[in-house]
Amino acid sequence: MIWVVLSFVLVAGSAYLFLTMTGQITRLERRLERATLAQSTLGREAESAKQGVQIESGFWQRWQGRWGKAKSAGQGGSLHLRLHRAGIPLKEGEFLAFNAFSGIVGGLLGIILNRGRLVNTILFLLVGLIAPQLYIMRKEKASMAALSGQIADSLILMANSLRAGHSFLQSMEMVAKEMPPPISREFGRALREMNLGIPVETALTAMGERAGNEDLELMITAVLIQRQVGGNLAEILDTIAETIRERVRLQGEIKTLTAQGRISGIIISLLPLAIGGFVAVINPDYITLLFTHPLGKVMVGIGVFGQLAGMISINKIIKIDV
Repeated sequence: MIWVVLSFVLVAGSAYLFLTMTGQITRLERRLERATLAQSTLGREAESAKQGVQIESGFWQRWQGRWGKAKSAGQGGSLHLRLHRAGIPLKEGEFLAFNAFSGIVGGLLGIILNRGRLVNTILFLLVGLIAPQLYIMRKEKASMAALSGQIADSLILMANSLRAGHSFLQSMEMVAKEMPPPISREFGRALREMNLGIPVETALTAMGERAGNEDLELMITAVLIQRQVGGNLAEILDTIAETIRERVRLQGEIKTLTAQGRISGIIISLLPLAIGGFVAVINPDYITLLFTHPLGKVMVGIGVFGQLAGMISINKIIKIDV
């Protein structure tokens, strides 16, 4: 037991020193890094596209991207974008250190609580590794949903500001000051990039890539076209805002109409688990045979496969893109 406690203290101290060392970057360096990240990323992508070379990422980045593809909104699955969209003020290395630390803590707890049993220790280790990922997924999904609901109001605010005689940058600044996060965070970062000398078109394009929202990309595309060919930007923003409002309303109606299908899918998914738990409490010997006999194991495997296939099918049926 003593060596377990000593190992826990050693790991905790090492993680603290690592996070302290990575956090010694000055504010100016962080600001310049955030401001120039979008421009340098676009430049590398354009250069690689011209040369036909795909930029390879490290093992941790590939693992994080694959893990986040299923839940990450938009096309980008990189850890940097996921942290930004979730509103978590950590860098990639800091989060990976925290993720590894949580896994080690889970493994140590498994050793302490289960007295060194290998299977239970591995289970606790996996829980410690997966928990931060699930937290990012939940925060990212909530942030993206909030962003989608704020775009129409932000466009109306910008259109009214333009009609009052303000410039486009001043209207963006008003959105950054008046609107709550996450829309204010995106517009504020784009403004900081513009103030540091990055072109408006590059900053807006980078904002759209960071946000990963189709409605925001529609607004950015319209603004970029208006800056090239001219036109009444206030009317364009009003039209886009009305289109987005109708789209959100239609999505709400579809969600209401498919509510019965979602509830049916949840009930069907939980019903076998509920029945199995009830039988295990009433007559444990009756259900134990299902996990000990070879034929029972095959039946359990087929049941799990059918359950997953049914969940995926129901999700495909009730998911309608607008």
